[in-house]
Amino acid sequence: MYAETIIWNEIKIRKLTGEEKAEYEEGDYLVPEYIIEGRLPDDGQLILIATQWGVQPDTCIADVDGYGLEDMGEWIDVLAWAEFPRYKM
Repeated sequence: MYAETIIWNEIKIRKLTGEEKAEYEEGDYLVPEYIIEGRLPDDGQLILIATQWGVQPDTCIADVDGYGLEDMGEWIDVLAWAEFPRYKM
């Protein structure tokens, strides 16, 4: 029997500091609503996400506006993510 260990990567979301906002504004960039702290998955990677409502699969999307999720949209309600298991039931 094979048991795969799932390793969860915690996601912490915080508001930008005044200094960070100024840096974005100086560079003529869109100022994000929040900063995601923690390791993020690769663009296009199928992952599991954990929210207060449970665990579900999703795909990470990275573009010029930052990181998002294909189904969930924003990371704001995500508590953690994990690589999708190699083997399915």
